[in-house]
Order: sequence, then C-alpha cells, then structure tokens
Amino acid sequence: MSGPHWAHSDITTLSDGRLVTFSPDNRVMLVLGPDGELLASPTADVVSAHGVTAGTGEDGQDVVWVADPATGTAPDGRGGYEPVREGRHGRAVALRLDGTVERELPLPPQPVYDRHRFEPTAVLPVAATGEVWVSDGYGQRLIHRYGAGGDYLGPVEASRDGAFRCPHAMALDDSEGEVRIIVADRENNRLVALDPDGALIGTVAERLRKPSSVALHEGSLLVGELEASFAHLDRAGRLIQRVGLDEVAPLRPEWPNTVDARGATVAPAPPPGRFNSPHGITVDGRGRVHVVEWLLGGRHMLLTRGAGGYALAPADWTE
Repeated sequence: MSGPHWAHSDITTLSDGRLVTFSPDNRVMLVLGPDGELLASPTADVVSAHGVTAGTGEDGQDVVWVADPATGTAPDGRGGYEPVREGRHGRAVALRLDGTVERELPLPPQPVYDRHRFEPTAVLPVAATGEVWVSDGYGQRLIHRYGAGGDYLGPVEASRDGAFRCPHAMALDDSEGEVRIIVADRENNRLVALDPDGALIGTVAERLRKPSSVALHEGSLLVGELEASFAHLDRAGRLIQRVGLDEVAPLRPEWPNTVDARGATVAPAPPPGRFNSPHGITVDGRGRVHVVEWLLGGRHMLLTRGAGGYALAPADWTE
C-alpha cells in the first residue's frame, strides 16, 4: 500500500476465507483472496471504515459490519496532517460486498448525543443472542446493544460511569462452554471480559501496550498493540509471546509516521521484523494472523505459527 492517505482501518475474515480490509483512504473496500490477490475493490458508502467485522446478512450472505466514526486526517497545507470530521455523527452499518449499505443501526437515543458526537470504533455481532454491540470508542466511551431487528436495547451496563477509556475493539469468545465479549480498553492498557448481558466478568490482561485489536484462535487471545507490538496471550490473559516489538517507534516525532529533512510528515520505514502501529487483526482459514497498521499509506503484515510460536513475515504481505 502506498499514497498520501492515512490508513486507519481494520481487517476481517469472511466465512469462505476471503479477507476484507480497506484502502489507505478508508473508503474503498478491498476483498482479497487467501493468497492476497485483489478480487474486488468497490467504493463503500462510508467516511472512514474503522472497525471491520464479518457478519451474516438478511439473505444469509456475508456482510461486513463497519464502525464509521466519520473522522479522518487531511493534509494541512504545511507539510503535516490535521484531523477532520464529517457530519454530525458517525454510523454503524452492515455493508454488502459491493460496498452498499444493507442495514444501518440508529443513533443511540441517549441525551449525551444531543451535545456530543457518536464516533464508533467497533461493531460486534453476538451470535449467541442475535444482538449487535457497538463501541463508541472515540466518542463517549459507551458500548451500546441492539437487538436482532436493530432495535436499541441500551448501553452496556459495564461501560457506564467512565469505566472505559477508549473501548477500541471487541471480539467474541464462545469457547469452553461460555460466551464472553472481550473488549480492548486501549487507554487503560487492558483487556476486559463482559458477559452477554453486559455485566463485567473481570479484567483479563493488564499492562498492555495500547491494545487496539483482538482476535481469538485455538484458545488464545491475539492482540494488536498500537505501541508497536503483537501479543499472544492464553485465554486467561497470561502473556505467552510478544512479537515484533519496537519500543522506539512510539517515541518518534510524528509517530505513527515520521518527518523528512524538510520537516514534512511522511510514511516511516519500519525496521525489518518490527511493527509500527498495529490497528486491526484477523486470523484467516489457514491460521495465519493478518495485522493492518495505522500510518500513512497503510501496512499489511502477516504472522505464521510454528513450533517456536508466532513469527512475523519479513515484508508487507501485499508487496
């Protein structure tokens, strides 16, 4: 991936093994085959495809749930970038694979949104209940519940009273006979577990490096840490392995980007075998882990698992 756009998206795996992510401008859906071949690239009806989660549509076909905070970045005319917002609120939508909207959830009818923006970062279909949960990570730090028909059920109780500081991502854990919703509470550097009724089960892991994405695979928790790392945890949250850690990257001026000799913001050149700013994560049908990063031009990295644990491929997967 290359270009002046500041990639800020996610990645997900469809039921047939295809992957869906978005272009660096966060508006064009990229449907990829299992070996990275581009199968389709429709423009999507979103401002910024931030959180991306596979789901099932009303006709039984694959859809992609997108949390669109309606925010982004744009060149400021002085060699840097500045935040931009479009519209009054963000949206939570299910997209068909042609980029059109199949379903849109209503704005949460909470008084706080009369005064403040709704800027969702993640959408999670909860198969056990038919509900859809939406995390307002960049907005009011609430997680909202919707029924199978799209009716609003209210905020998740565990998210009230400032409990979370940027509930950035969510993942469904339905292994071992129970259902847990794992929340990446990014600015608290932790993972927490909620039950399907929205009650807090407990903290799963602490002292992480700004967890921005989480996936489940074979009883493990796989975490994309925004501060330049991938963490492999067991289901209880114990650290098994950390891969590609670059402790220096988050200290760099203009991280997740860098500056050139003229002082302009440009894409970095991360050291081989190191992450820069993991933002989205998924596991494909072969058990490989895909990580997309938050930076100018975007970056799509691949990890494979062997006898020694996970290892990072030596180059961008899409090169």
